Amino acid sequence: MKHLILDCGGVLVFPRMGDWCMPFGAAKILGERARDLHTSKFLLAHRECLRWLDESQLVPDVEAERGLRREYLRAMNLRMDWHLTLSEIEALTDDFTDNIERYGFFDDVKPWLARWKERYGLSLLSDAFPSILAFMDQYGILQYFDETVISTHVGAIKPDPRMYAAILQKLDSDPADCLFVDDRACNLEGAMKAGMKAVQMARSLFLPEQIWDGPVVRDFAALNALMEGLEP
Repeated sequence: MKHLILDCGGVLVFPRMGDWCMPFGAAKILGERARDLHTSKFLLAHRECLRWLDESQLVPDVEAERGLRREYLRAMNLRMDWHLTLSEIEALTDDFTDNIERYGFFDDVKPWLARWKERYGLSLLSDAFPSILAFMDQYGILQYFDETVISTHVGAIKPDPRMYAAILQKLDSDPADCLFVDDRACNLEGAMKAGMKAVQMARSLFLPEQIWDGPVVRDFAALNALMEGLEP
C-alpha cells in the first residue's frame, strides 16, 4: 500500500453543534429564535432550502461558498419567520465560513497524520465546501496531505466515479496501491468499484448510520494496525 486516502467528516472532524448545516454561533446570534432549531418546522424548511448547500455543485472558493451560505440563510429566514436583520444574516454567514469552532477535530488526527506522513502518501477525498480546506490549514493538518479533492471542486459527490477518478488522476497511481477510509458504506463501495481497498471508520463519537460488511475500525490506532497487516 502506497497511498492512504481519507474522507473528512466522521474521519477527521465532527460538527460541534451536532449539525453540519448550522454555524457554531447560531444559538447566540439567533437568541430566542434558536429554540426553533431541530423542530419539525425547521427540518422541513431546511429540506426545502438544502439546494443552496448541495455539495455536488461547483464552488470554486470560499467567497463563492459564502454567497451560497447567505442565500440558504435568507431562504431559511423567510420560511422560519425569524425576521433576521441583514447584519444577523451576515453574522451567521461569516460564522459558517470563517469559524473553525464549527468543527471538532478528533484527538488522534494530528499525531497519526504526522507519523503516517513518513510512510505513505496522504490525500483527502471529501464531499465538502472550500472552507473545510481553510479550516484544516488553520488547524495545522492540511500540511500533511499531498493531494486534496473536494466535491465542490469536481461537481460530484461520492460515490460518483468522478470523485475517485479525480484523486487517482492527481496521484497518478494504481488504485490497488490505495486505501480509502470513509464512514459511509456507499462511499466505500464506490472506492472498491474504482479498484481501491477500503476501510470504514466508525468512531464512537460519530457512528455511521450503516456498518458495512468490510473492514471496520474505531480510531486511527486501529487503522494503523490494519494497514500494517496489509504490508507485504
